[in-house]
Amino acid sequence: MSTLMDNGNTVSAELDAAVIEELREAFESGELVLFVGGGISAAAGLPTWRQLVDLLVERVREQVGDEVMTAEVASLARSQRYSEALAAAEHALGAAEFNAFVEDALDDEGLEPPRIALAIAALRDRLRAVLTTNLNHLLERAFGPEWDTMWRVTDEVAWRRRFILKLHGTLKEPSSWVFARDRFLASIADPDVRRSLTAVLSNCPVLFIGFGRADGNLDEMLSDIHALSGSSPPPRFVVVPSASLTPFRRATLVDMGFSLLPYDTSDGSHDQALAILERVSAPRPRGAPPRSRSIVPPPIPDLELPPSSSPLGFPSYDLPPDSAAYDDTVTMPGALDSPRRERVSEPPASPIEVFFSYSESNRELRDKLETHLAILKRKGVIRGWHDGEIGAGEERDRALAEHLETAKVILLLISADFLASDFCYDVEMQKAIERHERGEARVIPVILDACDWEGAPFGRLASLPRGGRPVTSWVNQSEAFTDIAKGIRKQVEQLTQNPP
Repeated sequence: MSTLMDNGNTVSAELDAAVIEELREAFESGELVLFVGGGISAAAGLPTWRQLVDLLVERVREQVGDEVMTAEVASLARSQRYSEALAAAEHALGAAEFNAFVEDALDDEGLEPPRIALAIAALRDRLRAVLTTNLNHLLERAFGPEWDTMWRVTDEVAWRRRFILKLHGTLKEPSSWVFARDRFLASIADPDVRRSLTAVLSNCPVLFIGFGRADGNLDEMLSDIHALSGSSPPPRFVVVPSASLTPFRRATLVDMGFSLLPYDTSDGSHDQALAILERVSAPRPRGAPPRSRSIVPPPIPDLELPPSSSPLGFPSYDLPPDSAAYDDTVTMPGALDSPRRERVSEPPASPIEVFFSYSESNRELRDKLETHLAILKRKGVIRGWHDGEIGAGEERDRALAEHLETAKVILLLISADFLASDFCYDVEMQKAIERHERGEARVIPVILDACDWEGAPFGRLASLPRGGRPVTSWVNQSEAFTDIAKGIRKQVEQLTQNPP
């Protein structure tokens, strides 16, 4: 018989239910501590660590121009040694430039907390505390001002309640950032601080959530938590995708005393993780009236949460982020009342096709733009198409005409070469403008290089980057492409809400 969760130390639905019941009792005790991984951040659309390092490689290449330094950072990134890659990038760029870049890349301003963050926050009335590896402020905003935020481990953690402890530091305080194991261990080297952290872990049940597969650092972190928890630790639970549990990893974690709550992600969603929280927080049937709402937000297209970071090392993010957002504060019996949230557009049922019209001489710039649109692709919001997608044996002109006719967003990558190309200007651009004027598609001019484009038929359209400043005139082209990506994201959001 198939079960909701193929648990690491059970083979039956009855024993799975027993683990849920144990977690439920820990929750009802008011002493449960949540350990929330970085998958929460990626679920909101922020870069994964791998994407951040890839962007830093490009930044080092552009700003420093030293191929040896660039190759070093790139090599560490390819080996998934992200902590060392970040350190190498900081050395190459200098602390000020590195800090500014990371802060801008991970800034969550304007992003709504994702579904999983809202579901976790709905548990807040009975939680003791939250530990997290996230730098940003998504959890703070989900939990509300009633919960305090700390980003340094102090002796207060032994007695305080209703607080979020950010073990990696907080985004706006670069001096607090902790990306590597040695820095984390240094931050808890004080005997009083270490005693306080040990006191919490040896007395409070802990639930780990927001961690995904391919995150070897999670095992390292759990091993250290095990060592800090004493000889007779309280229950410790790990909610994790089933695919991440190899037989050896499963056996190792069970031997350390962790109760595993694996869940299936074969449908591409993490709804079963939310269902676990639902079961844990559901009221017991004692004649009480049924809940008016579920803790689980409405089902909408939901992609894989990437694995998260460990406070004792850096992560290996391999999965696309959760693309879902939720339009209201999640409530449950006893939860604090929270104001209604502004609705964020949901991903479309099928990706919006984005057509790249460009001159062959601008292929490299087109590739960079496509890289900066990776978040929208990973979320399933857009699907890029250009002539590089034409397969062997396909008729080129026919394929171009078909996609130009059906794409909902058409990017005109403008340069002097584009304007000089009969095919780009007279065929692709003219067709794009016709569809734009009929309301069938949205045309966005992207100014790659300085040229006299204002008098062209697309000259009246709003262009990107902002102000029509050519990409090649930016000292840091990554900033230009980031501005373009944000502009395209806004246009796609509008199309999602008001399709042509």
